[in-house]
Amino acid sequence: MKSLGLNFTRSAFAVLLIALFVSRGDAKLKELPAIKSFKNFSIAKNNVSSVKYTVYEPVVSNGAATKGNMADFAVEIFFDASGNRTKEIVYHIETGKIETITSWSYNQTGGTVVESRTNARNEPIYRIEYLLNKKAGTVLAKKFESITDKDGERYEIFVSEELWSELPKSKAVSCRKTLFSPADGKATRQSLKELPVEKPFSLYTLMDEYSAPVDCVWLSDYLTKLLKTTSGKSRKEKIFDGTSVQYAAKKKLLVSVKNFGTDRKLTRETAYSYELDANKNWVKLLQKNADKPEFIVERTINYR
Repeated sequence: MKSLGLNFTRSAFAVLLIALFVSRGDAKLKELPAIKSFKNFSIAKNNVSSVKYTVYEPVVSNGAATKGNMADFAVEIFFDASGNRTKEIVYHIETGKIETITSWSYNQTGGTVVESRTNARNEPIYRIEYLLNKKAGTVLAKKFESITDKDGERYEIFVSEELWSELPKSKAVSCRKTLFSPADGKATRQSLKELPVEKPFSLYTLMDEYSAPVDCVWLSDYLTKLLKTTSGKSRKEKIFDGTSVQYAAKKKLLVSVKNFGTDRKLTRETAYSYELDANKNWVKLLQKNADKPEFIVERTINYR
């Protein structure tokens, strides 16, 4: 694949479920962007090489729920010896065949990450380069997309960049996004937004929410709700319309989400029950709403 050789400043765009604020007044991000570990996926210890999530519609017969059709794209996550995510494979919801493959290459010393996504034929879709500046409290990244011209030649085009900055004094995060023209590489549009953030949310979780692709919707939703149980403020979440949501976890697993109306009466309750394997990792989950099964989720875990 050829590169058009466009030269631009670096920028930001990333993912991680960690707290970023420290007691000092200056900003200091602790980890690389886009880096996730086995801990982010409710795995007991670093002895897992891969885990696959498959979400099914439940079929209820004689009071028992069994697996029906697939209800979401399946995703398989791979980890290195350090327990960090290195690759994800997304499987099509209807065919079960590989849809996309995303890989991550980390450089702890240089503070860089390269995220690459390909299709099932190993043809590149996009590449994102991340650069962490710990002292400044920023993450910069630039995104390249792959295109094919009329002669079948594949090129890499620089399309956008984002600069995410931590603002500890105002308890906020800012994002400056610039779009570039594929024709001449010139900036065509720029936007700037500032988002409030409190623990357990962070610069990385906001980047995840606003920039990262969502492949398996169920998994993203589950992990967000589980994260909210780690803070008293988010565990009892007040909504702008006067309603509220209460999240609960047990042994680091999400067990319930309760919705309350403006009159503080319960309007909906979602419950999660689990089956564990010998390594104390869950391998099957049943999600219910008011005792009605909503999803059956299986985790296929490969151990080292």
